[in-house]
Amino acid sequence: MRILIIGGGRVAEYLLNYIDPKKHQVYLVEKDPDRRVELSSKYDIFVIGKDATDVTLYTSDLEMDSIDTVIALTGSDETNLFVLAIAKLYNVPYRIARINDPRLADLLYELGLGTPITQPSLIASMINNYLESVVTMKPLAFIGDYTVYLVSIAETDPVAGVEMKDLKLPETVKPILLYDGKTIRPPLPEDKLLPGFQLIVLSREKDIEKYFKG
Repeated sequence: MRILIIGGGRVAEYLLNYIDPKKHQVYLVEKDPDRRVELSSKYDIFVIGKDATDVTLYTSDLEMDSIDTVIALTGSDETNLFVLAIAKLYNVPYRIARINDPRLADLLYELGLGTPITQPSLIASMINNYLESVVTMKPLAFIGDYTVYLVSIAETDPVAGVEMKDLKLPETVKPILLYDGKTIRPPLPEDKLLPGFQLIVLSREKDIEKYFKG
């Protein structure tokens, strides 16, 4: 996949740590020369020194017809909207933008420009899910005979501090994802469930609270 990232700030650098350069070819646009040098020395990517609002970036410096994904991560909502509008004109199939203003996020959806990632809303939603799941484990979804639960680990839970491999869960209760405050990934046997961690659990049983909350 050919990925174009606009903006080389902290969010972009976090993202680059996850992208496998053997599977994806990454182009990054950053106008700050010092930042370009820093990113070029750390990652196997193509770095372009230009302003994201310069139209020649898309008409001359890049072959937009070959780009599969555009990710706009500048600090300006307006710039990120502009980038996604350009990407849509070139029929880039996957378009994502960092948006601070929820109203602009709604506009992005209405115009069909792509997918907005609204950080304040995302953080608030995650905190709310955490608070609700601490009180009671409400189901998130139903998949056939299975129910998907969000389980938040509290200090008082009997599983707090216990490694995944030592959990005494029946075959009908399967943890499938672990959120440790930084990443969401499949849990490993040696992962220790610390207070604040969250699990996505797939279960055929209706009452799974006893396995995690005692």
